Amino acid sequence: MSRTHHRARPITPLTLLALSSLLLPTLSLTHLYLHAYTVFPIIYTLVLSAFTFLLYGYDKMQARNLNWRVKESTLHLCAVLGGWPGALAGMHYFQHKTRKVRFLVVFWGVVGVWEVCWWGVWRTEYQDWERGV
Repeated sequence: MSRTHHRARPITPLTLLALSSLLLPTLSLTHLYLHAYTVFPIIYTLVLSAFTFLLYGYDKMQARNLNWRVKESTLHLCAVLGGWPGALAGMHYFQHKTRKVRFLVVFWGVVGVWEVCWWGVWRTEYQDWERGV
């Protein structure tokens, strides 16, 4: 029985851009924790991201075995609910859903909306912190 080796995914400018999309949520979550003393958004994001990552892995396994797949709408719903960092990691790690343009357009649209939300959180929290509120 031969052993299957995963091909190493090259680090490209697009990979670096994708990684940079994690900067604003990380700063915002850290700022929320340090100044609002709430850990819930961190736990929520981590749990949903882990679930979404595993869902991408499951879908990839199902695709390889020619079994029933996870609906794309379910993958998108997980991203919309906040699991997009896990989706991003799953897409890269499992090399899954990386070539389907329509899927990627929706996915990056979701990421863009989340980036705007995180920017709003960071901006609001930072302004409150500067004013001493």
